[in-house]
Amino acid sequence: MRKFLIGLLVLFCLLAAAGCVSTGKLVEDVRYSQHNDLSYGSHERNLVDISIPDATAEGAILFIHGGIWMYGDKESYPVFLDDFRNRFVVASMSHRYIDETVHINDLEDDVAAAVAFIREFCLQNNVNPGKLIIMGHSSGAHLAMLYAYKQHENSPIPVAFCVDMAGPADMSDIAFLYNFRKLGWEKFFYQLAEKTSGYHVVDGDVTAEGYSEAGREMLASISPIYFATPESPPTIIVHDVADTIVPYANSAALNSVFNVYGNDHYFMAMYSGIGHILGAKAIKGGGLRYDKAMEAWLIKVMNEYIGKYCR
Repeated sequence: MRKFLIGLLVLFCLLAAAGCVSTGKLVEDVRYSQHNDLSYGSHERNLVDISIPDATAEGAILFIHGGIWMYGDKESYPVFLDDFRNRFVVASMSHRYIDETVHINDLEDDVAAAVAFIREFCLQNNVNPGKLIIMGHSSGAHLAMLYAYKQHENSPIPVAFCVDMAGPADMSDIAFLYNFRKLGWEKFFYQLAEKTSGYHVVDGDVTAEGYSEAGREMLASISPIYFATPESPPTIIVHDVADTIVPYANSAALNSVFNVYGNDHYFMAMYSGIGHILGAKAIKGGGLRYDKAMEAWLIKVMNEYIGKYCR
């Protein structure tokens, strides 16, 4: 089981490989039907885009966008997923935003509702969705991990594996507080903690020295790492050491937990300075193009895991 991508030599190799990978699709290569703005729930943001391949599907992929749980939408999907549309059911979902009344548990319900809807939509179109690859970036990766680790035994589409792209695995990591302080966002961090958890942060919960026991427990209650078990689905972890938003230590800790448990996982540790957004740039027509080297390697690893867990 391969673990780390370490050093500039490896990065140069990836850059060379990236030049050989294309995520564009010629018109004659498109062999799927696209269905946009499908409603999977009662809220106006409960929308999902789904593409269904003309050929027999090898499985389903669900991507969840980032945006600190209160921004972004399903249009912010990785363009490299277009490489999978001729073989997989590919979906990108929007979810409710957190606020004073909507918290992480509600967003978890949105993800579960979207997965159930994707299954029913596939069956209505005489498509077997197979197994599910659930993935996301940043806060979307956080939701993907929570679903994979908490719901894999009850998921209407069995979870094949999870892809975590710079996701907050441990909200109780004190490095979060230090990162937000450096950015001058400490007050926002407290507001975010309240909105995500529904717990009212009081004086003493977050101090110059760290978290109170109650504060730590509150943050741990919404942290995927504390729901990981030896039975958790395989996970591909992608994180850049230069991330100044979500501490790189989050992914390193998750990697260590899976090492102890013996779970199959892949830690794609990046040292290229692409930071939290992983080099993402919006392109004309929608979607995000991530760092080319990262995309090339992630596509390769995903295909390896597809061969092991989707077929």
